[in-house]
Amino acid sequence: MLCEDCRSHNASVFLKVAVNNKVKELHLCTACAAKKGMGFGLETGAFNISDIVGNMSGYFKDFLPPEKKTLRCGGCGLKYSEFKESGRLGCPACYGSFEPQLAELMSRIHGAAQHAGRAYSGGPALKLSNAEIARRLEELRAALKQAVAKEDFEGAARLRDELKLLEGRHG
Repeated sequence: MLCEDCRSHNASVFLKVAVNNKVKELHLCTACAAKKGMGFGLETGAFNISDIVGNMSGYFKDFLPPEKKTLRCGGCGLKYSEFKESGRLGCPACYGSFEPQLAELMSRIHGAAQHAGRAYSGGPALKLSNAEIARRLEELRAALKQAVAKEDFEGAARLRDELKLLEGRHG
């Protein structure tokens, strides 16, 4: 099979990429693959999977939808396509500028876009919305009622303290 770019050398790099539920196959010779940033060390015999993944970031920008290529941060001017290439945001305003895209990305990577684990207790108080505070207070009160009903007084004391702390901080 001939290289899809130069059409003169035999293809030795075969790549299948699925982006946005579309599968694209690419057949390249080693020279054309290196031009596209996919030099895998095949010439030297040194094969490293991290090099493959790292070198392919430039290739994936070809698959970005046009609206994501032109999206820019209002604070630093970083393009969304540049973020996808480097994996680094430019400033704190980038989080707001790219919020829908970052939420989608976090959902794909972690399964959810919102943190659901424990919060660091040594730092400043966590800022919660009124709805989150009300929901958390309701959960704590219900858990406290269950602990008292089960006669788990140590657990009830812990829940009572957590409830007082939350009410004192936000109440």
